[in-house]
Order: sequence, then C-alpha cells, then structure tokens
Amino acid sequence: MLIKDKAIVLAVIKYNDNDAIVKCFTRETGFTSYFIKSLRNAKKGKLKKAFFQANNILNIVTTNKAKGQLEYIKEAQPAYHYKSLFLDFDKISISTFMREILLQSLKNERADTQLFHFIEQEFIQLDQNNFNPDTHIFFLLKLSQFLGFSPQTNTQGTYFDMENGIFSQKMPLGSFLNQAESNLLKRLLGTIFDTNKSIKLSNNDRRTSIDFLLKYYQLHLENFALPKSLPILNQIYR
Repeated sequence: MLIKDKAIVLAVIKYNDNDAIVKCFTRETGFTSYFIKSLRNAKKGKLKKAFFQANNILNIVTTNKAKGQLEYIKEAQPAYHYKSLFLDFDKISISTFMREILLQSLKNERADTQLFHFIEQEFIQLDQNNFNPDTHIFFLLKLSQFLGFSPQTNTQGTYFDMENGIFSQKMPLGSFLNQAESNLLKRLLGTIFDTNKSIKLSNNDRRTSIDFLLKYYQLHLENFALPKSLPILNQIYR
C-alpha cells in the first residue's frame, strides 16, 4: 500500500556506501524511519539526494506496511523551498538545535497533525522572518505544550516546581527554579500567551533559560540527551 504524506527530515544516517536511513516526522504516520537505496548516487528521477537534507519539508509517497519495519520512500518533492535558512549562520545554528530537540522528543510520537503543522510553521517562519535570537527558547516552551508537560500558568508562587510543572509558594523538595529563574520563566510564558506582550532578553537570560528548559525536558522525557549544538549556541550568546 502506498500513501501520500508530508515529511520534515530530521536526520539522514549513512547505512553503507550508497544507502541511507532517513528519520522524519510526518503528518500521517508521526516519527518514521525510511530506507532509501542508492541515495548517495540519486541525482535524477523521483528521489534526489539534494531533497534529503536535514530540516527539509517534503511531499512524499511511501510504503505503509505498518509492521514495525523500515518503510520506503518511492517519490519525493520539496514542499517548501528555503530562502535564507541554509545561508545564515545564526539561523543554521538555531534550526540545528531545534532539529536535535525534535529527534530526542519525538522518538515515540504517533501522527499528530497539529504538532506537524506547528513544527512546519516554526521552520518556515525561521526562514522567512528576520533572525530572532530567542526563537529556540519559545520553541521549547511551545513544543512542551504538544508533548504534555507545559508549565501550568494557572498556578502561582515564587518557585517553579520542575517535577510537577507548577509554581509554588513553598520551596519544593525536588528539582525547582529559584525565585529569579522562576520570574524569568513567568516572563517567557506571559509573552507566549499574550501576543501583545514582548520581552527583551539579555545573553545571560538566554543562557539561563536554555539551561533550565533543557533540564525540564530531561525530567519529563525518558533518555533525553542534550543537543550537540548546545556549545555553539553558548558561544553565540557568551
């Protein structure tokens, strides 16, 4: 059985000299790995190596055995052509970080059209808009809503309880953010849920935000590994 689908390429893993395994998040099947034969030499026809770059958004035709085996991509065409994403060092760094987060976060995710649309639009907006150095921070917060552990904004307190995702008046027993970090998180959350608000972060605020958000992900996602691109971002925001 063949199905038409839309995919975001998250990783391309060399299988041998010519073949590859491509990990994607797709609209119809969720996180899926595909085997592509002779991808290294694919320059013409229905599959081209240039299509399968990380972050690319594709229209694909695939097999659907639904037996836990690797599927095959029969046809592929770009669904969106990036204009600046691969040309701007800052955008490359941020998009690489976002992609690594998705690889760690979506390993067991099934089809979710709203989640797919969110991810697709995040990459497109990163490409089309002027560079925003806070993009990856808000990406982490918005993604956590889809993954089911978004910080609860209907709670109040001076400390953020990392394990329960709530603000508390009392100092929690487990992992928590101190008062300064909790206030920073409140500012970030206020910006997400009120489009009329804006926030200006210092480089120190950015580093602090990324540190506690990644710890938050580690607490709520099993075997979540820190992105390899993190040292590059830390260099950018020294």
